[in-house]
Order: sequence, then structure tokens, then C-alpha cells
Amino acid sequence: MTKIQQLLALIALAALAQTSQGALRCGSSLVNDGAWPIEVRESCGPPDYVAQYPTATIPGLGVVQTEEHWYYNPGPQRFIRRVVFRNGKLARVDNLGYGFHVSDSPSCDLSTLRHAKTEYELIARCGEPASKRVEWQAPSIQRHSETWHTLQPVLVQEWLYDFPRNQFRQVVTLRDGQVVDIASRPGK
Repeated sequence: MTKIQQLLALIALAALAQTSQGALRCGSSLVNDGAWPIEVRESCGPPDYVAQYPTATIPGLGVVQTEEHWYYNPGPQRFIRRVVFRNGKLARVDNLGYGFHVSDSPSCDLSTLRHAKTEYELIARCGEPASKRVEWQAPSIQRHSETWHTLQPVLVQEWLYDFPRNQFRQVVTLRDGQVVDIASRPGK
């Protein structure tokens, strides 16, 4: 193979990698960026968990933009995928680490809570929290190449879990669906 052929092959591979970067593969189906939720459901089946968040509201009008997170848990041998829809369009697919088996009767204790890594894992293992706080924050600019057009607000949540046999409540902080902190606070 000549150097020109090698260069062309490398360029073709790079172009192919860029086009499939936002794509979602489910079996033999490939779903691309901008797909409708029904197209993803038809190709990948129903998600294991769905969370929906408003991203913009206008006083007197209400919610005008939304973001929806679909979680697919294929089990412990493959990665959990979070499919993010913005205003009804597939915007991003994230791999979140290895999946897990979901118990028919989940039980949550402090140890389980401390090992959860994602919003979906918290729900699957511990159920809904007693209370939630949700806030969108402006991202911190770390690189000079980013402009205001490419920056997306970051979803920050605080989930309060109240364990009956523990004098302390647990506040789990999630940033963009990932557990970043767990803190104790006095109970009742």
C-alpha cells in the first residue's frame, strides 16, 4: 500500500468515526443524531429508566425546552447507555460504565447508596428519594476554544434519602446524571 493509499484509508476511517460518534447501535440497527424518540424505541426497545427535565421556561408560558434521559442497562457484561434527547431529538449517547443485575425486590442501605454511580442506578437500587432539588448551572469554561454557542448548562440535582433505622439523612449530589457527592445531614 502506498503512502497516499494509507493516507486516504486513514482519512476515510476518521470520517467514518466522526459520522458514527453520535450514533446509537442497537443490534443490527443504527440510530443517528436527530432521531425521534419513537425511532430509538423501535430500534432499541423500551428504556430501563426515563427522566425528564425542563431546560428553559418562560413566565406565563411555562416549559419551552426539555431534556430527556433514557437509560439502557444491558447487564454486567456491557456498558449502560444514557440516551439524551433535547426537545425531542437525539442529541447525545453516553456510556456510563458496566451495567448490573436489577433485583426484583431492591433494598437500599448506606453501603448500597455509596456505591451507586448514576441516577439510574440510584433509582434501580434505592428507589425514588424522599425529596429532590433540580438546578441547571452554567458550565465552567476550561478551554479557550469553546464559545458560548457550544456550552450547555449542566444539570445538578440533590436527592435526599431518609433511612428509617438511621439518625442521619443522606443527600446525594448528581452532576449530569453522575453521583459526585454524598453527605449526611441530621434526621427528624
